[in-house]
Amino acid sequence: MWVSEITEENLTDEVVDRLLYEGIADTGEKADCIIVLGSIKAPKYRVPVAVEAYRSGRADKIMLCGGALRDFPGEDMTEAEKMYQRALELGIPKEDIILENNSKNTVENILCALLELQRAFWLNRVNKVLLVTATYHMRRSLALAGYLFPAHIEVIPCPADDDNTCRDNWMNTPKGTERARGEALNIVRCVKNGVIPDFEI
Repeated sequence: MWVSEITEENLTDEVVDRLLYEGIADTGEKADCIIVLGSIKAPKYRVPVAVEAYRSGRADKIMLCGGALRDFPGEDMTEAEKMYQRALELGIPKEDIILENNSKNTVENILCALLELQRAFWLNRVNKVLLVTATYHMRRSLALAGYLFPAHIEVIPCPADDDNTCRDNWMNTPKGTERARGEALNIVRCVKNGVIPDFEI
């Protein structure tokens, strides 16, 4: 089935599973930089996964993406700023953190990350990046990065599970179902709007 053929009516649990969760396993490869996409829950779920990858020697730098202003407990700050706080708490040296503090959504996360990669490394010297985002959000993020990044940069998925959108439990709660189905339909919209190329699942 091609993604462009998916509708709300034929979006079964099996289709959601294939679309969101197949082919996104972490290969364990090393990379030039770890890129963490922002969300309000990224400090809790995504940053620890990135920190573990950093500690295991998979990359020497972590880029934290997200300029959307959020109402975090205690104060308002951007997603990237909150992730920065969490990364420091977990022991990452500030000199190894790249802050991308302008993007407002996933497409902008990817585009603004490119600018920061250029500034930090030069794009021609970047061969691989490790992409950290929620597991259910990984397919769209990989597709966007694959479409928008230069062809010579390989994007390695490094999914971060949360509490209710894991592959084995998203269908068990109304919230998990809503988020997974919503993300699947978001991918379909991206394909139909030409944001990413159509692909087969």
